[in-house]
Amino acid sequence: MAAAISLLGGAGVTALDWSVYDRWLRGRAILPDTPALVVVVRDPASEARFGAGAWDRAVLARVVAALGGAGAAVVGLDVPLGQPSAPGRGGASSDALLAQAAQNVDIVSVLPSGAPSTSPVAPPDTKVGHTVAEPDADGVVRAVPLWLPSGDRSVPAFGLALVAALTGTPAAQSRVPVDSHGRALVDFTGGPFPRGVVVVSFLEVWTAIEQRHADRLPALAGDKAVLVLAEPARVALRTPVGEMSPMAVQAHFTRGLLAGSRLREASPAAATAAALALAAGAAWLLLATRKWTALVGVGLLASGYAVALPLALKMAGLALPIVMPFAATALASLGALMARHFASGARVRRLEDENARAREALVRHESSVEVLEEDLEAARAAAARSTGAERDLGRAADALREQLAQARRQEEATRQRLESLERELSGLRAADPRAGAPTDAEQDALRRACEEAGILTRDAAVLADFRDLERAARSSLPILITGEPGTGKELFARAAHRLSERAARPFVAVNMAAVPAELFEGELFGHVKGAFTGAVADRRGYFEQADGGTIFLDEIGDLRADQQSKLLRVLQEKVFHKVGAARPTRVDVRVVAASNRDLERGVAEGWFREDLWFRLKGLVLWLPPLRARPDDVALLASKIAVDAAAELGRPDVALSEEAMAALRCHSWPGNVRELQNCLRQAVALAAGPLLKREDLRLPAPERRGAVEPGAEAGDAAVLACLQRHAFDMQATAGELGWDRSTVTQRLKGLGFRALVEAGGDRARAALDLAGDSKLARAVELKLREYHEHLLRSVAGFDSAEAAVAASRRRFKNLPERHFRSLESLVRQHFDRRPPAA
Repeated sequence: MAAAISLLGGAGVTALDWSVYDRWLRGRAILPDTPALVVVVRDPASEARFGAGAWDRAVLARVVAALGGAGAAVVGLDVPLGQPSAPGRGGASSDALLAQAAQNVDIVSVLPSGAPSTSPVAPPDTKVGHTVAEPDADGVVRAVPLWLPSGDRSVPAFGLALVAALTGTPAAQSRVPVDSHGRALVDFTGGPFPRGVVVVSFLEVWTAIEQRHADRLPALAGDKAVLVLAEPARVALRTPVGEMSPMAVQAHFTRGLLAGSRLREASPAAATAAALALAAGAAWLLLATRKWTALVGVGLLASGYAVALPLALKMAGLALPIVMPFAATALASLGALMARHFASGARVRRLEDENARAREALVRHESSVEVLEEDLEAARAAAARSTGAERDLGRAADALREQLAQARRQEEATRQRLESLERELSGLRAADPRAGAPTDAEQDALRRACEEAGILTRDAAVLADFRDLERAARSSLPILITGEPGTGKELFARAAHRLSERAARPFVAVNMAAVPAELFEGELFGHVKGAFTGAVADRRGYFEQADGGTIFLDEIGDLRADQQSKLLRVLQEKVFHKVGAARPTRVDVRVVAASNRDLERGVAEGWFREDLWFRLKGLVLWLPPLRARPDDVALLASKIAVDAAAELGRPDVALSEEAMAALRCHSWPGNVRELQNCLRQAVALAAGPLLKREDLRLPAPERRGAVEPGAEAGDAAVLACLQRHAFDMQATAGELGWDRSTVTQRLKGLGFRALVEAGGDRARAALDLAGDSKLARAVELKLREYHEHLLRSVAGFDSAEAAVAASRRRFKNLPERHFRSLESLVRQHFDRRPPAA
């Protein structure tokens, strides 16, 4: 099967096109056998009989005469007739014998290689064919010129002349497809000679002639075209199926013509149309459909064209281009992906801008509501103090109520729009290829690894601790795990052992707080027989039991000073003396320690040894309490409830939504242990299959993050809650269990203090409060509203003292500790105001 010409046409094919089709040609035989062609070849046995050089033409004459007598329809010779033979080939007498033999059978000879183009090269009645084969740009012959000008006529290719002589159809009337250079593709099947034709040795034919086998030659050559290749191969041409002589190429060409092969290349217009169709289809799929659907569609499109390539060759003899369509498809796909990427990014940026504008509008509406609420409260207070202006103030209060209601409606509409934009933006960010896909994959992998270790969490801080634990577990680095009781310190210790190279060795957990002081050395290091009364046998201590593995020293902060010093020596040198032993014992253990106390603070206060602290703090992990991991409450509760139900034989028990909400609102001072006990009790005592709020038997609902009003720590907690909710006052109030006005007063006090510390620079004060540049703009808008409201409330006063007193009355709900900041802002304002004329 021949190679195809690409879209560039003719010699402008690509190397990849050729290489793909050349691989297809090797070993393929899709055309039927052609017994009408017999090839007589010169082989080593024939050369041993007749010589390695050129043979006497008398030998050829005898073979040609014998083939003609055997009934051969046409004989093709690879020697030129009409020219004197070269020296050593028998001379004029041999030429005469060959000419006489040619008169008895139809002969097709080759065009002389050195014949002048202006003179005839053979007698007029002799059929001539050329054997010219021009290689392509890569040096491989895949096509032959169908006609070659010679003198005043055109000479056909040798294969075409042979087929025309066999079929009786003039060569000029044959319809063989050619390319733009007048070349016909050769159908190479098989190896050096065409597969499916009869190939016999020259010596075998000569032997049949000498031994007068009357039935052998007629059966071989009767009514067939016999191609006699008696000339030594002087030129070797590279072809898709190996090197061969020009006459062997013509033999392949002849066999293809006789078998009906009409290979042709696709026209440039058709090839261009195919490339454009593939590219357009790929671009449409990537732009109009979802990402993974589009990628699958593009793959199917390319696969369909790849399947069409051999089918077109096999069924229609059409050689389609390869490189250009696939290159066009790849470029169109890349362009569509880039366009989709940029369009998605532009849409995300547009929505982010709209989201920012909506958030600013929400801030303004919230501030307006807050100011109107304060004005309404001031109007009510004034109405209560003044009876004479009660009617006017009532009307003013009604107007303020209407303004307040309208502002609240605007705030609610803006809030709904903001939520809608947040949902749309989050969906786009999830689909955006820039949106942190590798981080999500890493988080998923960490969650799965945590679950395998028995740790259920979605909290980023816990996952980060586990990632550090994974990396440190493979080393001998000591690990110190801190955190409140019930946060999972032992789970992390066991995970460190399981992930280390010591996983096959023992894991020994020791509660240091439960070891009696008088038995400390015996429990940890062991004793020998007879060391004290009652020591009837040797005993291995915890360190010796953990030899080669991991020892977990829980509650290590509860050790006394003398116990710390004994433990320090073991950690430093991995050597200890058993009680009563004369020789030391050496062990190889990995130390993982845990404590719910602040050991660094213990070093500063003197109740924990500094050298022991430095020995333990190879890797320090702090596990946050459950109240700081709100997303983990539902995850843990579901798993604990399922396990408890299975343990008690109640697999149908499940948590209701109200119960889950109550679990989320509880502060869980006992962390996971308290949550586990609560749910076990609820599963055991619940009357129905659905656990309700009352089944949990929790105390009165506590809102997460609820803080004691007036405490400095409370301000920090409120600010952290505001930052978590992007300074959404309503959402913050919902989490804290307050009304929104209380949260407003807290933020107002914090804002006044930040303005004083920033010297009146609102942008700097906003950034200090927000802690994130993305939230600074919203905070700055709130600070501007609060500050301007303060300045408007003191605008009519002549002295700073009177203005401060009025501000105290106007902002009476402000926490007392923030009045100093308010007073500073008022006095700064009066100091900067120009004196009255």
